[in-house]
Amino acid sequence: MASLLLSGQELVDARLIFTDAFNKNRSVLAGFAKCENIEDLHVVRDGWYLGLAKNLSLPEYASVKKAVVEDMRVAMAAGTVGGFAQTINSARDSIGWHQMVAAVKAKALVVDSDLIGIWEGLESGRLEWITATKATHMLKMNLRIALDKDDAMEGDVHDAKRIWIYALATTLPGDKIAQVVQLWSKTCKITSIYEPLVGYKPELWNPNLSKQHAKTWQALELLVLDAAMRGGTDLEAAWALTTATLDVPEAVTVDLNKGVPKTFDQKARKKR
Repeated sequence: MASLLLSGQELVDARLIFTDAFNKNRSVLAGFAKCENIEDLHVVRDGWYLGLAKNLSLPEYASVKKAVVEDMRVAMAAGTVGGFAQTINSARDSIGWHQMVAAVKAKALVVDSDLIGIWEGLESGRLEWITATKATHMLKMNLRIALDKDDAMEGDVHDAKRIWIYALATTLPGDKIAQVVQLWSKTCKITSIYEPLVGYKPELWNPNLSKQHAKTWQALELLVLDAAMRGGTDLEAAWALTTATLDVPEAVTVDLNKGVPKTFDQKARKKR
Protein backbone atom coordinates (compact mmCIF):
# COMPACT_ATOMS: atom_id res chain seq x y z
CA MET A 1 0.00 0.00 0.00
CA ALA A 2 2.74 2.44 0.96
CA SER A 3 4.53 1.91 -2.34
CA LEU A 4 1.42 3.14 -4.20
CA LEU A 5 1.46 6.43 -2.30
CA LEU A 6 5.09 7.18 -1.52
CA SER A 7 8.37 5.72 -2.62
CA GLY A 8 12.10 6.10 -2.18
CA GLN A 9 13.35 8.74 0.21
CA GLU A 10 9.86 10.19 0.68
CA LEU A 11 8.67 6.90 2.12
CA VAL A 12 11.78 6.56 4.29
CA ASP A 13 11.27 10.08 5.66
CA ALA A 14 7.56 9.50 6.27
CA ARG A 15 8.30 6.33 8.22
CA LEU A 16 10.92 8.09 10.34
CA ILE A 17 8.49 10.90 11.18
CA PHE A 18 5.72 8.45 12.04
CA THR A 19 8.03 6.29 14.15
CA ASP A 20 9.18 9.34 16.07
CA ALA A 21 5.57 10.39 16.75
CA PHE A 22 4.68 6.83 17.77
CA ASN A 23 7.60 6.64 20.20
CA LYS A 24 6.67 9.96 21.79
CA ASN A 25 3.26 8.52 22.61
CA ARG A 26 4.32 5.18 24.03
CA SER A 27 3.68 6.42 27.57
CA VAL A 28 0.09 7.22 26.62
CA LEU A 29 -0.39 3.86 24.96
CA ALA A 30 1.02 2.12 28.04
CA GLY A 31 -1.95 3.49 29.98
CA PHE A 32 -3.98 0.53 28.70
CA ALA A 33 -2.39 -1.54 31.47
CA LYS A 34 -4.02 0.67 34.14
CA CYS A 35 -7.55 0.44 32.75
CA GLU A 36 -10.32 -1.58 34.35
CA ASN A 37 -13.10 -1.27 31.76
CA ILE A 38 -13.78 -0.60 28.09
CA GLU A 39 -14.59 3.07 28.70
CA ASP A 40 -11.21 3.79 30.27
CA LEU A 41 -9.49 1.85 27.51
CA HIS A 42 -11.13 4.03 24.91
CA VAL A 43 -10.00 7.15 26.74
CA VAL A 44 -6.42 5.89 26.45
CA ARG A 45 -6.93 4.95 22.80
CA ASP A 46 -8.28 8.37 21.92
CA GLY A 47 -5.54 10.05 23.93
CA TRP A 48 -3.10 8.07 21.80
CA TYR A 49 -4.73 9.31 18.61
CA LEU A 50 -4.66 12.87 19.94
CA GLY A 51 -0.99 12.65 20.81
CA LEU A 52 -0.13 11.16 17.42
CA ALA A 53 -2.00 13.93 15.62
CA LYS A 54 -0.07 16.52 17.63
CA ASN A 55 3.34 15.00 17.04
CA LEU A 56 2.65 14.38 13.35
CA SER A 57 1.73 18.08 13.04
CA LEU A 58 -1.50 17.21 11.26
CA PRO A 59 -3.54 20.26 10.21
CA GLU A 60 -6.68 18.50 11.48
CA TYR A 61 -5.25 18.66 15.01
CA ALA A 62 -5.52 22.45 15.21
CA SER A 63 -9.31 22.68 15.50
CA VAL A 64 -9.44 19.89 18.07
CA LYS A 65 -6.74 21.54 20.18
CA LYS A 66 -8.58 24.86 19.98
CA ALA A 67 -11.78 23.23 21.25
CA VAL A 68 -9.93 21.59 24.15
CA VAL A 69 -8.03 24.72 25.16
CA GLU A 70 -11.20 26.84 25.11
CA ASP A 71 -13.33 24.35 27.06
CA MET A 72 -13.71 25.56 30.64
CA ARG A 73 -14.48 22.00 31.78
CA VAL A 74 -10.94 21.02 30.85
CA ALA A 75 -9.46 23.93 32.79
CA MET A 76 -11.57 23.12 35.85
CA ALA A 77 -10.59 19.43 35.74
CA ALA A 78 -6.86 20.10 35.24
CA GLY A 79 -4.79 18.30 37.85
CA THR A 80 -7.71 16.19 39.07
CA VAL A 81 -8.32 12.45 38.80
CA GLY A 82 -10.62 12.97 35.82
CA GLY A 83 -8.50 15.61 34.10
CA PHE A 84 -7.28 13.54 31.18
CA ALA A 85 -10.68 11.91 30.62
CA GLN A 86 -12.25 15.37 30.44
CA THR A 87 -9.64 16.47 27.93
CA ILE A 88 -10.48 13.49 25.74
CA ASN A 89 -14.24 14.01 26.10
CA SER A 90 -13.79 17.63 25.04
CA ALA A 91 -11.69 16.57 22.07
CA ARG A 92 -14.32 14.01 21.04
CA ASP A 93 -17.02 16.69 21.19
CA SER A 94 -15.11 18.98 18.85
CA ILE A 95 -16.24 19.40 15.25
CA GLY A 96 -12.93 18.21 13.87
CA TRP A 97 -12.48 15.08 16.01
CA HIS A 98 -13.52 12.46 13.44
CA GLN A 99 -11.54 14.13 10.67
CA MET A 100 -8.46 14.19 12.91
CA VAL A 101 -8.73 10.49 13.79
CA ALA A 102 -9.24 9.65 10.10
CA ALA A 103 -6.13 11.68 9.24
CA VAL A 104 -4.06 9.80 11.84
CA LYS A 105 -5.22 6.45 10.44
CA ALA A 106 -4.53 7.60 6.89
CA LYS A 107 -1.01 8.63 7.86
CA ALA A 108 -0.47 5.21 9.44
CA LEU A 109 -1.70 3.51 6.27
CA VAL A 110 0.83 5.39 4.17
CA VAL A 111 3.71 3.95 6.19
CA ASP A 112 2.16 0.49 6.65
CA SER A 113 1.56 0.89 10.38
CA ASP A 114 -1.41 -1.14 11.61
CA LEU A 115 -2.70 1.22 14.31
CA ILE A 116 -6.08 -0.48 14.50
CA GLY A 117 -4.54 -3.92 14.86
CA ILE A 118 -2.08 -2.69 17.50
CA TRP A 119 -4.87 -1.20 19.58
CA GLU A 120 -7.26 -4.14 19.17
CA GLY A 121 -4.54 -6.47 20.44
CA LEU A 122 -3.95 -4.33 23.52
CA GLU A 123 -7.64 -3.87 24.22
CA SER A 124 -8.62 -7.52 23.88
CA GLY A 125 -5.61 -8.64 25.91
CA ARG A 126 -6.44 -6.25 28.74
CA LEU A 127 -10.15 -7.11 28.82
CA GLU A 128 -9.43 -10.84 28.82
CA TRP A 129 -7.00 -10.41 31.72
CA ILE A 130 -9.42 -8.24 33.71
CA THR A 131 -12.13 -10.89 33.31
CA ALA A 132 -9.77 -13.65 34.42
CA THR A 133 -8.40 -11.87 37.49
CA LYS A 134 -11.81 -10.74 38.68
CA ALA A 135 -13.21 -14.25 38.29
CA THR A 136 -10.37 -15.74 40.36
CA HIS A 137 -9.87 -12.94 42.87
CA MET A 138 -11.81 -14.56 45.72
CA LEU A 139 -9.96 -17.84 45.26
CA LYS A 140 -6.63 -16.03 45.30
CA MET A 141 -7.46 -14.13 48.47
CA ASN A 142 -8.68 -17.29 50.21
CA LEU A 143 -5.42 -18.99 49.30
CA ARG A 144 -3.42 -16.04 50.61
CA ILE A 145 -5.39 -15.96 53.84
CA ALA A 146 -4.77 -19.68 54.34
CA LEU A 147 -1.05 -19.15 53.76
CA ASP A 148 -0.95 -16.38 56.36
CA LYS A 149 -2.82 -18.47 58.94
CA ASP A 150 -0.63 -21.52 58.47
CA ASP A 151 2.68 -19.63 58.56
CA ALA A 152 3.37 -21.10 55.15
CA MET A 153 6.75 -22.08 53.77
CA GLU A 154 7.99 -21.30 50.25
CA GLY A 155 6.74 -24.62 48.89
CA ASP A 156 3.23 -23.88 50.18
CA VAL A 157 3.25 -20.51 48.41
CA HIS A 158 4.23 -22.18 45.14
CA ASP A 159 1.41 -24.70 45.57
CA ALA A 160 -1.12 -21.91 46.19
CA LYS A 161 0.07 -19.92 43.18
CA ARG A 162 -0.19 -23.04 41.04
CA ILE A 163 -3.84 -23.47 41.98
CA TRP A 164 -4.53 -19.82 41.18
CA ILE A 165 -2.66 -19.95 37.86
CA TYR A 166 -4.68 -23.01 36.89
CA ALA A 167 -7.89 -21.18 37.83
CA LEU A 168 -6.83 -18.24 35.66
CA ALA A 169 -6.29 -20.64 32.78
CA THR A 170 -9.85 -21.97 33.09
CA THR A 171 -11.26 -18.47 32.52
CA LEU A 172 -9.06 -17.43 29.59
CA PRO A 173 -10.43 -17.80 26.04
CA GLY A 174 -8.98 -19.95 23.29
CA ASP A 175 -9.04 -23.59 22.21
CA LYS A 176 -5.35 -24.13 22.95
CA ILE A 177 -5.54 -23.12 26.60
CA ALA A 178 -8.82 -25.01 27.02
CA GLN A 179 -7.11 -28.19 25.78
CA VAL A 180 -4.20 -27.74 28.18
CA VAL A 181 -6.62 -27.10 31.07
CA GLN A 182 -8.41 -30.35 30.23
CA LEU A 183 -5.11 -32.22 30.12
CA TRP A 184 -3.90 -30.81 33.44
CA SER A 185 -7.23 -31.50 35.15
CA LYS A 186 -7.05 -35.11 33.96
CA THR A 187 -3.41 -35.39 35.04
CA CYS A 188 -4.24 -34.11 38.54
CA LYS A 189 -7.57 -35.93 38.75
CA ILE A 190 -9.46 -32.67 39.29
CA THR A 191 -13.10 -33.64 39.80
CA SER A 192 -14.53 -30.20 38.89
CA ILE A 193 -12.54 -28.24 36.31
CA TYR A 194 -13.71 -24.85 37.60
CA GLU A 195 -13.32 -25.77 41.30
CA PRO A 196 -9.71 -26.91 41.72
CA LEU A 197 -9.96 -27.19 45.52
CA VAL A 198 -12.77 -29.75 45.33
CA GLY A 199 -11.12 -33.12 45.95
CA TYR A 200 -7.72 -31.42 45.82
CA LYS A 201 -4.83 -33.90 45.76
CA PRO A 202 -1.67 -31.84 46.36
CA GLU A 203 0.71 -34.67 45.50
CA LEU A 204 -0.72 -34.85 41.97
CA TRP A 205 -0.17 -31.11 41.37
CA ASN A 206 3.60 -31.42 41.57
CA PRO A 207 5.01 -30.60 38.11
CA ASN A 208 8.06 -32.72 38.90
CA LEU A 209 6.02 -35.86 39.50
CA SER A 210 6.52 -37.04 35.92
CA LYS A 211 7.61 -35.85 32.50
CA GLN A 212 3.95 -35.56 31.54
CA HIS A 213 3.25 -33.42 34.60
CA ALA A 214 6.20 -31.15 33.81
CA LYS A 215 5.32 -30.81 30.13
CA THR A 216 1.64 -30.10 30.76
CA TRP A 217 2.24 -27.61 33.57
CA GLN A 218 4.89 -25.74 31.58
CA ALA A 219 2.47 -25.38 28.66
CA LEU A 220 -0.32 -24.12 30.93
CA GLU A 221 1.91 -21.70 32.83
CA LEU A 222 3.40 -20.24 29.65
CA LEU A 223 -0.07 -19.58 28.22
CA VAL A 224 -1.13 -17.77 31.41
CA LEU A 225 2.13 -15.81 31.48
CA ASP A 226 1.46 -14.74 27.90
CA ALA A 227 -2.08 -13.66 28.83
CA ALA A 228 -0.69 -11.59 31.71
CA MET A 229 1.77 -9.85 29.40
CA ARG A 230 -0.96 -9.13 26.87
CA GLY A 231 -2.94 -7.68 29.75
CA GLY A 232 -0.09 -5.32 30.58
CA THR A 233 1.17 -7.01 33.75
CA ASP A 234 2.85 -10.14 35.11
CA LEU A 235 1.86 -12.93 37.46
CA GLU A 236 3.81 -11.66 40.45
CA ALA A 237 2.16 -8.24 40.27
CA ALA A 238 -1.27 -9.83 39.84
CA TRP A 239 -0.71 -12.18 42.78
CA ALA A 240 0.35 -9.28 44.98
CA LEU A 241 -2.78 -7.25 44.17
CA THR A 242 -5.16 -7.45 47.13
CA THR A 243 -8.15 -5.83 45.43
CA ALA A 244 -10.17 -7.03 42.45
CA THR A 245 -9.18 -3.87 40.56
CA LEU A 246 -6.30 -1.40 40.72
CA ASP A 247 -6.35 0.85 43.78
CA VAL A 248 -3.29 3.04 43.32
CA PRO A 249 -3.80 6.05 41.01
CA GLU A 250 -1.59 5.82 37.95
CA ALA A 251 -0.94 8.75 35.62
CA VAL A 252 -0.54 8.99 31.87
CA THR A 253 0.12 12.37 30.28
CA VAL A 254 -0.45 13.99 26.93
CA ASP A 255 1.36 17.29 26.42
CA LEU A 256 -1.14 19.54 24.65
CA ASN A 257 -0.10 23.03 25.65
CA LYS A 258 3.46 24.29 25.91
CA GLY A 259 4.68 21.50 28.13
CA VAL A 260 1.79 21.60 30.60
CA PRO A 261 0.46 18.04 30.80
CA LYS A 262 -3.11 16.92 31.15
CA THR A 263 -3.30 13.92 33.44
CA PHE A 264 -5.29 10.70 33.32
CA ASP A 265 -5.44 9.12 36.77
CA GLN A 266 -6.99 5.72 37.27
CA LYS A 267 -9.64 6.09 39.96
CA ALA A 268 -9.67 3.61 42.80
CA ARG A 269 -12.60 1.27 42.38
CA LYS A 270 -14.45 -0.99 44.74
CA LYS A 271 -14.29 -4.70 44.29
CA ARG A 272 -17.09 -6.19 42.24
